[in-house]
Formats: sequence, structure tokens, C-alpha cells
Amino acid sequence: AESNENAIKIARMFTGKSKVFSRYRSYHGSSFGSGNLTGEPRRYALEPGIPGFVKFFDPYIYREPIKFESEESATKYYLAKLREQIIYEGPDSVAAIVLETITGSNGVIIPPKGYLPGVRALCDEFNILMICDEVMTGWGRTGKMFAFENFDVKPDIVTFAKGVTCGYVQLGGVVVSKEIAEYFEDNLLSCGLTYSGHPLACAAGVATVNYYEEANILENVNKVGKVLGEKLEAMKASHPSVGDVRYIGLFSAVELVKDKETKEPLVLYGKDPEGIMGKIIGLLKERKFMTYSHENMILVAPPLIITKEQLEEELTKLDEVLSIVDKEYI
Repeated sequence: AESNENAIKIARMFTGKSKVFSRYRSYHGSSFGSGNLTGEPRRYALEPGIPGFVKFFDPYIYREPIKFESEESATKYYLAKLREQIIYEGPDSVAAIVLETITGSNGVIIPPKGYLPGVRALCDEFNILMICDEVMTGWGRTGKMFAFENFDVKPDIVTFAKGVTCGYVQLGGVVVSKEIAEYFEDNLLSCGLTYSGHPLACAAGVATVNYYEEANILENVNKVGKVLGEKLEAMKASHPSVGDVRYIGLFSAVELVKDKETKEPLVLYGKDPEGIMGKIIGLLKERKFMTYSHENMILVAPPLIITKEQLEEELTKLDEVLSIVDKEYI
């Protein structure tokens, strides 16, 4: 949250513009500024919120009523809608577009081919900063050190936290382009908190990043991630309750439906009066499979050090619970 708060401030100070775009299916933190960036229901408690925070829809192809011929055609559609919205908001008022590089807790929505480079091009066209929130995806989760490296794109600002210390000590950060950094050589950078740059947190960060390299964590994520993808695809093929699976590295989600043809969600958005998803997560936890759900989706994000054998054992538990879902909830 603090990383994203600072990124917003830096973008506004650097550009002199006020509006910030972010997506509906997103979570950027629960503090006031990051909570206004957030698009999903966790933002409701902060409304009416801060003026100038503008929402747009992410490329959620599975739920789009349009049947696209290809990922590229989907990208063209979503970029055209975003461009139109920028124009109607007034490009000269837009400081930044903030994206989770891959939508995280809202269902691991992976951008289609060309989408992120297309957003980069729109930012360049209208003199807008591109900010990638890598709090969930950074530090190896997707098979690259940062998720944006998978998509041949270079943002102006990157925010990170979580994985930089493996969660042992609180630490987050903001990485900016050389141009932005040089601007603040001669201009006041109005950022910083009491515990910013805490030596204990920074020491934990250095040790963690060094270990990622020494232990070849990225190599393991890519190797075991292939197994994760294969197993999830097999579950999709064998379980009538699984409508879609999405995965990259060791970051994935299983979307549950009542009907594969109609894609009717197992539970409706914001409505689960019988607590079905809670019961499903409970079945997983009984089997020591620790995760959580969002809407009708189960997130599967194993530790980056997991072995192929350990992963297969855990996915057997998920497969078992999905069989129960098939019989009892659809």
C-alpha cells in the first residue's frame, strides 16, 4: 500500500497532472490513496473517495460477451476502449495509468498478447506515466524477477513489496525511470515515512534477493510452473465445475462455474448467501491446502521453492475437492 501511495505522489509531482487511471478488477492496498486505486469492493468503505481516480476494465477475455478471434483481436478491442476513455477524461489531466501487471487477488487475469506494450504506447502518445504494481507478482512469482519482463514492456514506475523479504519483515519500494529520478535531483521529493529505509528491513531484503539468485529460484519456478499448468489444464478437462484456469510461473487461479457452456459462475459477484466458496476453502484447509478464494475463483500460488513432487501431492488434494464440488455444488 505504501509503495503505491508513493508512486501516485511521484507521478503527480513529476507530471503536474492529477488524474490516475486504474482498473476495476484490482487491489492496490487498503490505505486511503491505494484504496482509491483499488477497483474491487474493498474500496467501498473509502467512498466517495478522492477526486481524480478513474476506473477502467481490464482484459478479462473469459468473461467478455464478445467472442474474439485471437488474443491480438482482444487486445485491439481493449486498447481502443482505453484510448477512448483517456480522450474523454482529457489526456492533459491524466498523470498515470496504474496496473497490476497481472491481476492478482481478483483472479490472476493475464493480459493478452500485445496488451501491455499497447498500454505503453498509449502512455507515450499522451504523455502519461505507466505504473506497474508488482507487489504480488514481483521477485520471481511468474518465472521472471518482475512480471512485466514477460511482456516486453518497460514501465516508468514499478512498485514492490511482499516477496522482497519473503514476508519476514515489512519492506516495500518504488523503482522509477532515470528521467524521473533526475527530475527529483532538482525538485523536492515529498515522500518518506518514519520507518522508511529501516536497516532491519533492508538487511532482510538484501539477504532474500541474494538467496533468490544463489538458489536458482527462477529456474525452479519455470520448471515446476510447467507442471502446475499441465495439471490445472487436466483438471479443467476432467471437472465440469472448472470453467477456466489461468497460470504463469507459480501464479494461478481456478474459476468455478455451474455450467461450462453458459459460463454461469458457481457464485454470483458479491452474492454467496450459502457460503459455498467458504465451504470449498474449508475442504481444502482440512487437507492442509492453504489458499483463499475471490468470488468464484480459487487462487493457487505455491511457495517458489516447492518441488515437483510436493506440488503434485498438493494438487491431488485440489483435484479431490473439485470432485466434491462437481457432485454437491453444480
